[in-house]
Amino acid sequence: MFSGADIKVERISADIKNLAADLAEEHSVRLYSRGGHFSPREMLGVYFMLIYGCTEADGYTNFLYGLKEDIKKQVRPFALIDSPLDEPDSRAMAVFASIDRSSSGAVISGLCMNIEIRGGNIGRERTILCQRALGEMLSSINTDVFDIGVSLVTKLNMIANAIGAGQSEKIPILLYYGNPEAGDALFLCYAQRCGFDVICISPDKSVEKIFDMCPFAADIQKEEFPYSGDIIPYPSRPVKTKIATVAYNAERELDTMLYNGDTMFRDRQFKKMDSAVLKTTVDEIFILWEQAAKFRAGFNVRGDRVTVPTIFAKLSGADNGDIKSYWDMVEDLLTPDTLIHNKSAVPGKELSAAVTRAYAPFRDSDGMLMKDRLMHSSLNPYGYLPVEIQAHIFEKIEAMIRDGLFTTGNPLEEYDYAVFSGLTLNKRVLQLLQQYDFTKEVPKFIVVDAVETMFSKLECAQLLLMSYLGFDVLILSPCGYRDIEVFVSDRAFEIHTFNDFVYNVKVPSFSIPSEARAKKKKGGFFGNLFNKKGR
Repeated sequence: MFSGADIKVERISADIKNLAADLAEEHSVRLYSRGGHFSPREMLGVYFMLIYGCTEADGYTNFLYGLKEDIKKQVRPFALIDSPLDEPDSRAMAVFASIDRSSSGAVISGLCMNIEIRGGNIGRERTILCQRALGEMLSSINTDVFDIGVSLVTKLNMIANAIGAGQSEKIPILLYYGNPEAGDALFLCYAQRCGFDVICISPDKSVEKIFDMCPFAADIQKEEFPYSGDIIPYPSRPVKTKIATVAYNAERELDTMLYNGDTMFRDRQFKKMDSAVLKTTVDEIFILWEQAAKFRAGFNVRGDRVTVPTIFAKLSGADNGDIKSYWDMVEDLLTPDTLIHNKSAVPGKELSAAVTRAYAPFRDSDGMLMKDRLMHSSLNPYGYLPVEIQAHIFEKIEAMIRDGLFTTGNPLEEYDYAVFSGLTLNKRVLQLLQQYDFTKEVPKFIVVDAVETMFSKLECAQLLLMSYLGFDVLILSPCGYRDIEVFVSDRAFEIHTFNDFVYNVKVPSFSIPSEARAKKKKGGFFGNLFNKKGR
């Protein structure tokens, strides 16, 4: 057995393709197989690895299941941690009440004395090693170390004694699955310094951030899988899966190499998006209108989520009162992915009490939407759509409620209208969402408002939700009346006002083109905008 007082713990590298075999190596074999000249009593080689991201669903499930089963066959102290570790409660804190807190040195000494890994000589040696590691870590922290130390010692004692780490000379293994909070990430760093093999696995690539923020994780070995996914329960059994051919694997590797940056993208590579409204001049609206999302300023990729820069604007009035050029402008704005609506003089629909009562069970104590619960309820009319489309819709309903840009003066009413607008999307809107590739053409929603009737609460909620869903939204008001601004905060959209207003106009009937068409090469509205005679 090694000497806890003298042994040096070093992180060594594992092979992700043979991880189970590397973990199975005995202490001395790890040194000799790597050409080490230290004896087992001088150095302890342990693994400290972050595996983030995932492969295709079935293969990833079987990877997780197989790793756990292979580790269990090794008959060594092993803990699978698949939920956040509890921080010490008042009862646990009472154990540390007698520690002298007059200086950081006294605190550290007192904390170390509370480490107890049971198990005779082996337990005593491990306790000494863990005490030394704790002293080294806490001495490098320029803050109050008491609470941090109590958390580390409590978690260590609980896990080490639960798995019998002090009763075996074999290197203990901690397999942490999920996204650890800062306290758990720090504990994993500490456990590695205590001579544990530590493997943290998460399908969600954002887990990398927490380790990047931890100074004690600088030496962690990172292995990245190509995709990012949601955290699912740790599998308890394997699933039937497909076996990839050599050609398929080669294609996947090429795919990862080509499309893992922020310049080239696979068709529908991203399933999650956030929209960011562009603050533009009038001229820029027409320049950007048919520009793909990935070419717009502000387009951004973070893991499996993209930020799509969108237009949400109202054009009030008509340039020089030229209504003919105005309708030519509207026609030029139409693309195959455009929805256009002519605002009528009929008052908008209001919600009934029965409808709002149905939504109450899905509102939490803070007035926010429990989106997952609503999505899996009988009120969800979109069960036939792909799950990622459904998730996108419900995520944006939640965001609309949270951000407070829809303002009626009644939070309960705002919640109800947001949910209703999200659950009653037009069939064509749903089709455009399903076709929407977040890196390419942005779908459009245009409203022509030439009547004196103000927008209803529901109409305002629907337009705001369209912006959250990633549509370019344009409200055209040649008469310049108030509409969207009645119930939507001006922080949500831009208003551009022209030098004249036109009243009593008849809105022509517009047809959606089957393919994109070039802007009309003549004067009028566009020519005036860009100070040209024609385009």
